[in-house]
Amino acid sequence: MHIKSIESFVVHSQDTTTKEIHEQRNVGGHSGYFVLVHIKTEEGIDGWGECSTGSDYGEGAFAAKEIIDRAYSHRIMGKDPREFKKLWDILYASTEKYGQHDIGVLALSGVDTALVDISSKEYGVPACVLLGGCVSNEIPLYASLLFDMDDPGGTANKGKRYVGDHYTGVKFGWGMIPEKPFGKDFNKDEEIVRTIRETLGYEIKLMVDIGRYVNMSSSQALQLAKRISKYDITWLEEPLPRDDVEGYSSLTEMSPIPIAAGEGYRGIQDFKRAIINREVDLLQPDVGKAGGLSHTKTIIELAHSFNKSWVPHNWSTAINTAATIQLVASAPDGYLMEYKQESNPLIQKLVKGSGETFKIREGRIQVPKGPGLGIEIDEDVVDEFNVT
Repeated sequence: MHIKSIESFVVHSQDTTTKEIHEQRNVGGHSGYFVLVHIKTEEGIDGWGECSTGSDYGEGAFAAKEIIDRAYSHRIMGKDPREFKKLWDILYASTEKYGQHDIGVLALSGVDTALVDISSKEYGVPACVLLGGCVSNEIPLYASLLFDMDDPGGTANKGKRYVGDHYTGVKFGWGMIPEKPFGKDFNKDEEIVRTIRETLGYEIKLMVDIGRYVNMSSSQALQLAKRISKYDITWLEEPLPRDDVEGYSSLTEMSPIPIAAGEGYRGIQDFKRAIINREVDLLQPDVGKAGGLSHTKTIIELAHSFNKSWVPHNWSTAINTAATIQLVASAPDGYLMEYKQESNPLIQKLVKGSGETFKIREGRIQVPKGPGLGIEIDEDVVDEFNVT
């Protein structure tokens, strides 16, 4: 089996609700750039992956695309995609001079997932089988939403439906408007958390994602954690910059709320450091950022060996959702998955028959039975949102 071609596409689509609010309130846009990777083999089997690059103006996405097109494609063209672990090491080593802890791994994430997709299809099994076995047929979900700091009641009501839908939890984060984020005003922060908890009740888990619109010190994050801990918060996510190792270790030791992070980590070395330094209580690897599906499997196995809890981050396109399902399904300690609820065409339209692909019953997503990632990409939709 041999790789015949590698294509990468920079796509852009803003979340529908966020776009509407930005237009209504005359504020700036929101990051929505990703790289989709399409690899074909001489034998006619193809696979898809995603680089969850973010970046407000697409700079990260175009940089990742350049690495894939100019460097990675030449190194693996003609190779056997079933040797995806071997190929991962080759590509990772090639980025030593410019990006082993950032853009190189982001670009590698999409390639690796596409190779796993192809390999699983070749053997006619779901990707979770190739990763070691499908432990679960369904995965409990938590709904992932954004704060609207101008509308605490509306924000709370947006999350209320997931109580009735039997989701395990609801997470609110960042803010609809970068200029009005959660974490900027502790009084408003506590008010909106209190409103959400009172609206949702105490039977459902509630998570808070501070995000990167604000830049806190560990002492400020601890102060906020103490203020909102009375509302039974399951975890406080990304309160500090990812490189504040000492701050995270100190905060995690003293916080009354478990601390979570990992969306910004790249490759197993970042996660190893976080575990050894006890930076967080909960790790959150993202398949589209941490190094791809096979490498993220290695990361969660490392976490398992240290008895460290993990729940994957998932806030991008349907490809990353499909890959994340396969990841969690393959893990004996996979107990929860993030499911983005802010509407976006790259989630709702990207997969053929999207309404039937991700089946959710009683707050649990069903693991697809088809080979590979279990999805079929609509290439017309890729063309529609392609900004390359």
